[in-house]
Amino acid sequence: MNPMAGAASRVLQLLDRPFLGNTWRDYLVCALAVTVGIFLVKVFQILVMKRLRRWFASTPTTWDDLLVETLERNAVPALYLLVLWLGVRDLYMIDFLRDAMRVVVAVAVTLLVLRVLLAVVNQGIRSYWRRHTGEKTAAKEKGIQGVITLAKFLIVLLALILLLDNLGFRISAFVAGLGVTGIAVALAAQAILGDLFAHFVIFFDQPFEVGHVIKVGDVTGEVEHIGLKTTRIRGPEGEQIIFSNKLLTDSRIQNYQRMLRRRVIFPFELDRNTPVAVLREVPALVKSLLEGVEDATFERAHLVTLGEAGPRFEVSYVVEKPDFIRHLEIRQSLNLGLYTFFQNAGVGLASPSRTVFLRPGGGETGVRPEAGDPVRTP
Repeated sequence: MNPMAGAASRVLQLLDRPFLGNTWRDYLVCALAVTVGIFLVKVFQILVMKRLRRWFASTPTTWDDLLVETLERNAVPALYLLVLWLGVRDLYMIDFLRDAMRVVVAVAVTLLVLRVLLAVVNQGIRSYWRRHTGEKTAAKEKGIQGVITLAKFLIVLLALILLLDNLGFRISAFVAGLGVTGIAVALAAQAILGDLFAHFVIFFDQPFEVGHVIKVGDVTGEVEHIGLKTTRIRGPEGEQIIFSNKLLTDSRIQNYQRMLRRRVIFPFELDRNTPVAVLREVPALVKSLLEGVEDATFERAHLVTLGEAGPRFEVSYVVEKPDFIRHLEIRQSLNLGLYTFFQNAGVGLASPSRTVFLRPGGGETGVRPEAGDPVRTP
């Protein structure tokens, strides 16, 4: 008999010998499959990941860098675990050991995938926030951290439900009960949930921020705190005014903090006996007064109506700064200039008045009688 053939026969007989319920051939195939799988993962890690890292390093965005780092930290270990599980799952083993390995692999892979999702969510929310917000403040950081925490909690809860389902637990009854409970809670706490969702609307849409001066209806004040249910505003007299978040999102809000420039329109009336020559000079006077003031841009000044009290002018100009104090200073300068001119011209501002006619026998009437002196009363 050929010695080589005899050696091969003995090797084959050895490979076919059983050990712990499997032949040595099965163990060899398992080891070979695991080795090949680990080699392929290593090639992917060395060739693909390193090239992606060098390529993404030259791009301005941070999303690709996050993707490479997250995949290297979490996806690669998950691939190693999957290779190991796929290699040994066809071997015979006691049910307890097989179930234990399946649970360990499922939990480990779930945790690694969960870390990837949490990193993506964190980066996504922060990137959105950086694009749509201005200066960073402690209040903004606190708000974004609350949103990220809530989003992570929901993702972890969903991952836990999926993990329990994959492990063979019957969670359909739990999910159904959770849904019924959620509906009951939603119906019982409609106002609270409405304010909570309104808080997220305010957070992402940012109609106002802490420190902004806003006007809601007939209330004006500075925003002090934006909570999950209410927003607190400090009123002009020092009082604290509390609004529900839903009321704010449903209301028309005037945000004075984001005013870039202020258009001012104000009327004034002169005495009805003002000479026409003075009336002709008023538009040019207003223009000259405003052109000499810094941060003010003249738009128009016209005699718009001839009212009961006298001729009525309307002036429009723009204050190039949103500062309210600067607006009052410009308005004061214009008023003083107009008052000085009218005083020098001997012209007064209109005052409300009416003409009353007295009857000869007493009393008053709105119809001029044949006899009677008109009496003008202010």
